[in-house]
Amino acid sequence: MFYCREQELQTMNRRYEKGRFECVIIYGRWRVGKTVLIYTGQGTVLCPKKGKIVKENKTTMTSISSINKTEYILLQCLCQSFQQTGKTAVDLSLTDQEWQQLLALADRHEVLSLLENVWKPDRFSKEQWQTVQSKTARTVHKAIRLQVLNARLTALLEKEGIKAVTLKGCTIARFYPVPEFRKTTDVDLFVADQEEAKRALQILEANGFHPSEGWHANHHVILNSEKKEVVELHTTWADDFKERHLNQSLEKLQKESGHHCQRIDFQGLKVYAYEIPWQGFYLLIHMLQHFVGSGFGLRNLCDWVVLWENCDDAKEREDFWKMACESGTAEFAKAVTAICVNYLGLSKEKSPVPAENPVEKEVMEDLLRDILDAGEFGYSEAERMVGMDGDSWTAYVREFHHQMHINFPQAGKIIFLWLALWIATLVRFLRNNKRLNRAPISAIMKKAGKRGQLVSRLTKNRTGNSSVS
Repeated sequence: MFYCREQELQTMNRRYEKGRFECVIIYGRWRVGKTVLIYTGQGTVLCPKKGKIVKENKTTMTSISSINKTEYILLQCLCQSFQQTGKTAVDLSLTDQEWQQLLALADRHEVLSLLENVWKPDRFSKEQWQTVQSKTARTVHKAIRLQVLNARLTALLEKEGIKAVTLKGCTIARFYPVPEFRKTTDVDLFVADQEEAKRALQILEANGFHPSEGWHANHHVILNSEKKEVVELHTTWADDFKERHLNQSLEKLQKESGHHCQRIDFQGLKVYAYEIPWQGFYLLIHMLQHFVGSGFGLRNLCDWVVLWENCDDAKEREDFWKMACESGTAEFAKAVTAICVNYLGLSKEKSPVPAENPVEKEVMEDLLRDILDAGEFGYSEAERMVGMDGDSWTAYVREFHHQMHINFPQAGKIIFLWLALWIATLVRFLRNNKRLNRAPISAIMKKAGKRGQLVSRLTKNRTGNSSVS
């Protein structure tokens, strides 16, 4: 849904009605919805009929039945891209405008490069196909560069007695039919021991990496090199959740995780990777962290599919399910897996969720709708910031208090400082919202409340009382 875009829509319609060639420049800050405004979105779409831009549509999609044709076809194409053998190009009857929408949607979810071997070049204009090939080539080039960097940094830290586990990147890409087609933007390294993590940071700084000042997170430090390479040094898998039981489970599992990783040889490059159950559980927590934030997109679901399709050991799936149940994340795991089975081709026999633990269809549909709307980490909608645990006024208060603890983890432990910290959190929020030119606060709160209903349903069993099959 678009907010405060009436003037832009009126201007674009007036230009279209003139019936002559004109160039309209649409510019603005990051994440304000420029691409969505042009091509596709909940509030405004570029009409397939003659390309006319239509005015705001108040209809909100709430179920899978309202997934549009472009979204459904993208899911089909991704499902086809995961097949190792017997792959044939998808022959789809789409208008030029629908192809343009499909390209834009795939690009927003950062899965465009996965589809080059699925689509037929003759279905696109020359310019469109060149765009697909160009973006795929950049994805492949960057993936190779980061794979080499990953192995180099792993060896550098290991030489100093530090074992750094690669959380995503090439350790997930190795399961794809063409590993380099998975888009990778940085190197994620995890060092469980706090003292070793401090030493690792010093070593990376001594080798040309410098901490970024433009990003705030408690569970990792972002470092940049002069070559614009990005490394995330993680000390925990995620920031603290609101649920104490889940945080306690994560703390316990993170300490144990060092015994469940192994050195792998990926295309001649040596890195440390988790065993599949532990890799799967980390991916689940990674998705959950983003889900209760601004959301996550289809690329994470693609990782989920290829990981479990390459797991042939039933015991490993049982180990994962045990961790999900004991940590209280089973409901979320069930919904994510159900989407992958029903729409992305994950085999039922490879599902990490036992068949006797089905998810409610409505919950699965609503989560898929949220994922499709979000794009890559919620970038498609400017009003996305958090998903609360419910939509009551107390949920807003709890979420604001939780954000205070995230922003001030140490000072937040001192109760008599809370009032000052609440004010500081509000000031930081308002300043960041203005700097990023996001949606109005009322729109952000409305979106948070709406998503809070889904968050509440998917996290209702985070009590550690789920049974283990």
